[in-house]
Amino acid sequence: MNSRTGTYSFLIGMTLLLFTAGIVLSTSILFLLGISVSVISFWLSAVAALSCLAGGLLFFVSSHRLKWYGSLLVGLAVIVGSSWYTSANMFDLSFDGQTYHQEAIILLKEGWNPVHDSPLASLSSKPVEQMDHKEVLTAFHLWINHYAKGPWMLDAVMYKVTNQIETGKVFNSLLLAASFFLSLAAMLTAFPTKKGRACLLSFLAAFNPVVITQATSYYIDGQLGSLILIICALGYLLFREYRGWVLLTFCASLMLLAQIKFTALVYAVLLGCGLLVLFYFYDRQRKWKSLLGWLSVSLLITVLIVGFNPYVTNTLSKGHPFYPLSGKGAVDIMTSNSPHNFKEINALQKLGTSLLSKSENIATPNDTSFKWPFTVTLDELQVFSAPDVRIAGMGPLFGGALIIGCLILLLLLVSDRVKAKPFLIVSALLLLTVLINPESWWARYVPQLWLIPLLLATAGWEADKRVTRYASTAMVVILAVNMLLVGITHNAGQVSTNNYAKQQLQEIKNSNKTLIIDFHHFSAIRIRLQEAGIPYVEQKIEDKNAKGIVASRAVYLLK
Repeated sequence: MNSRTGTYSFLIGMTLLLFTAGIVLSTSILFLLGISVSVISFWLSAVAALSCLAGGLLFFVSSHRLKWYGSLLVGLAVIVGSSWYTSANMFDLSFDGQTYHQEAIILLKEGWNPVHDSPLASLSSKPVEQMDHKEVLTAFHLWINHYAKGPWMLDAVMYKVTNQIETGKVFNSLLLAASFFLSLAAMLTAFPTKKGRACLLSFLAAFNPVVITQATSYYIDGQLGSLILIICALGYLLFREYRGWVLLTFCASLMLLAQIKFTALVYAVLLGCGLLVLFYFYDRQRKWKSLLGWLSVSLLITVLIVGFNPYVTNTLSKGHPFYPLSGKGAVDIMTSNSPHNFKEINALQKLGTSLLSKSENIATPNDTSFKWPFTVTLDELQVFSAPDVRIAGMGPLFGGALIIGCLILLLLLVSDRVKAKPFLIVSALLLLTVLINPESWWARYVPQLWLIPLLLATAGWEADKRVTRYASTAMVVILAVNMLLVGITHNAGQVSTNNYAKQQLQEIKNSNKTLIIDFHHFSAIRIRLQEAGIPYVEQKIEDKNAKGIVASRAVYLLK
């Protein structure tokens, strides 16, 4: 690193990333050894991460190391403490979070070992391929048995440490922070005299709308967005100077990415191979063979150890590593979740339609609604209270920003092709990861799309032509306003709904009556009741006077 701020940022980001990766790796090894989720993973990873911080400090800093170490510990304490506090005091009120995500976390925390224990049994006698959409929603055994488990391991370990289920969401914020600091380190390496620009672009890149809207939920796509940004930043740092600590962090980030979801494994392979190709053609130090060795070992650990369940177990039991979304007996989860007018168009048309439509959380039988770029309506903003907006989910101004991005791209290709080449190559690689996903119209499946206009703006600011620089400034301003609109709306909505949920819990507790509850497959709410000290009786409720639990389908009576 060629600046104190860059070095500090890298060491902070590296420590947060390695701490997170350590928990996933150690928990996976314990699973293979027949040991369920344990607090040992947390403490081992904390010690290992702080030891790596000390090692990195010895490598990157030549003087006043004790002072540096103290200031880094203070920075980490502030990040972890604020993230922990926010997570612990905000309920996850999302649909998926309150259903199969929390159910998986509870099972892992209570001792279920996905490698050695029997798969969870279905509650229905009907084969999953014969279930309708509503029945598939309740088939939690399917997702918990066969989906990637990286985020669930993190959350279950934190739940085990604190005995408070909401604290598991802390890793959303920790990875967001790591993405910001590592991006800042990369930006300061690229533009050492332009600290203001580096901070602005790093902040915009890290506070991706998908990351923001999922920060206080157990949705996992925000982590996906943070890790892809981390990989891009580390890839650049590695290309600039091939260093062991950067390489270790890069491989750890690929491992974490591949454990988030099936498409993330594909993204990890593409990004790793993309960097390898760049090293092969452009690296004067000829380090591609060393990089190939590291990436090969990383892939083996990722798939055979950390990803033994699901990638190996799915292949052995179902014939495909990505079951139940691919292979024999694959389940279609997209048709019912897609707008009606997406049925007869291809993936690229779906993406274009979504980007140029009104932001909405709709599915069949509704159609998307075209809108003029750069316009915003109040009802568009209100949908961003949810963590998974389907149509135009990057924000109401993102489509307009992309139009300016296309203009910047054209200007760069005409007059600044050589200077912009590195940014265009990375943008093309990210675009490839977007386009290979047939459901890229849904923003949370491709959070990396947010980075492409930012890369174009970065290149545009370095262009010789004034019009290119002005267009880049305009696009960055639009993206910043878009991010603020989404972030403010989402946080205001979450605070309001959380206050309502806390008020409801207090009213139930103060009633001194027996709580009769029908969870309607939102059974993870039982943990919230237990933590609030509210006893309950679970039974089927068909009384029209039953009240609903906030942000769920559960209903209750007080008797």
